[in-house]
Amino acid sequence: MPSTDHEVCDAVIIGGGPAGAVAGVYLARAGLRPLILEKDKFPRFAVGESLLPGGNDILKDLGVWPQLEAGGFLKKYGADFTSGHSERFNRYWFRNALGKNDEHTFQVERAAFDKILLDRARAEGCEVREGRRVSSVAEDGDGFVTLGCDQASGGRMLKCRWLVDASGRSGIAGTQLKMPKVATRNRKMVAIYGHFSGVRRNSGEAAGHTVIVRFKEGWFWFIPLTPEKTSIGAVVPPDLLRGHGGDLEKCFQHCVQITPDAKSRMTQAESLQPLRATADYSWRFQSFAKQRTLLTGDAAGFVDPIFSSGVMLAMKSGRLAANLIQRAELKKRALTPGECRAYTKEISDWMNLYGRLIRSFYDRAGFEIFMHPLPYFQIPRSIGYLVGGLMDLTLSQRLRITAFGAICRLQRIMNIAPAIPSLR
Repeated sequence: MPSTDHEVCDAVIIGGGPAGAVAGVYLARAGLRPLILEKDKFPRFAVGESLLPGGNDILKDLGVWPQLEAGGFLKKYGADFTSGHSERFNRYWFRNALGKNDEHTFQVERAAFDKILLDRARAEGCEVREGRRVSSVAEDGDGFVTLGCDQASGGRMLKCRWLVDASGRSGIAGTQLKMPKVATRNRKMVAIYGHFSGVRRNSGEAAGHTVIVRFKEGWFWFIPLTPEKTSIGAVVPPDLLRGHGGDLEKCFQHCVQITPDAKSRMTQAESLQPLRATADYSWRFQSFAKQRTLLTGDAAGFVDPIFSSGVMLAMKSGRLAANLIQRAELKKRALTPGECRAYTKEISDWMNLYGRLIRSFYDRAGFEIFMHPLPYFQIPRSIGYLVGGLMDLTLSQRLRITAFGAICRLQRIMNIAPAIPSLR
C-alpha cells in the first residue's frame, strides 16, 4: 500500500495536449479516475497546426468533430509539395487515397484545438490541474508510480497505479526512469517559424492545403490557419542558423530570398509575432512502456513534421495506451513484458513508415522520385495513404512503399525520374 502522506490516484497523465487529453478520455470511459497534470495554463501556443484524416475517427469518437466543423477551422483537403524554383509540383487530394468519407480534416490553431480536447477530457470525468510541473518520477516495488509535482504553492508527492507520459518532447517519464534512447537516421535540423498575414494562398478547395516547399538547404511549410493568418516555418541545418549569428530573422529572410516559390507567396506578407525556433530532428526511446508507465506522442519519440503526422500519432498512441491499461486493469495486474514490447512495436511501426518517407524527402534523389512517382505498382496511391495518415496498410501496400524506397536509391545512380536542377 502507498504511504498515507501521498495523494493516491488511479492514473496520472503528464501533459494536457492531444496525447494526454485523448488518453484521459478513454481511461475515464474505462472507469478510472485520471488526473491530468499540465505545466501551462490553457489556452497556450503550440506548433504542429496541421491535422491528418488518419486521426478523424478519434476526433469523431471523442465527440469534438461538430465543434471543429462549427469552430471556424479551415478545412484541409490535401497537401501540396513543390521545389523551391517551381520545377516540380505535386498535389495530393485525400479523397483519392482515402475515399470521400475522409476527404478532409482541419488546419488548427493549437491553442484553440488543444483546449477543445482538454475540455472534453474534463467533461468525460478527468481532473485537470494546470500550472503543475512534474519534477520526478519513480516506479516503486509496491505496484505504484511516485511523482513529485511542483506548483506555485509548493511541491507535492503523488502515487498512481498508472502513469501516461504525454509531456511532449520533454520526455519526462522516459528521462526520469533512465529509459535508453535510440539513434535515428534522420538528420538534425532547426525550425524557424511564426504567423503571418497577407500570404498568397491556393484557390478553391486547395486553399486550405498545407504547402511544402523544398529548397537545397531545407524546406518551408505554409499552413493556412484562418482566412488571413498563415503559419510559416523554415526548416534548415543548424549550421545555416549559426552562419547568421543565430539571428532568426536574418536566417529566415535568407531562406525566403533564395527560394523563389516561397518569396512569391510572401510578397505582401506581414509578420504577426516574433519568430520562434525549435530543434527539429527525429528521436525516440528504445521502449515506450514499463510495468505501469506508458509513453505517448512526442514523449515516446519525435517524428520530423514534414508530413504533419505529429497530432495524429499523439492521439493514436494516447488511445492505444488507454486501451492497454484498461485490459491490464481488468486482470488487476501490471503490464507484461510481452505487452510492453507489442505496444512499443506498434507505435514504432507507425514512426518507421513515416521515417522512410521522410528520408526520401531529405535525399535529393529520393525527392526527385517523390515529386515524379512512377505509376507502376500503384506507388503514388500508396504514398497518398501516408500523406493522408492511413497507417493500417495491407501487405501489398507496404511492399509498394518498400519498392518506392528501392527506386529512390536507384535514382542516385541513374535518372529514373527527371532531375530537379535547383537541388543539385
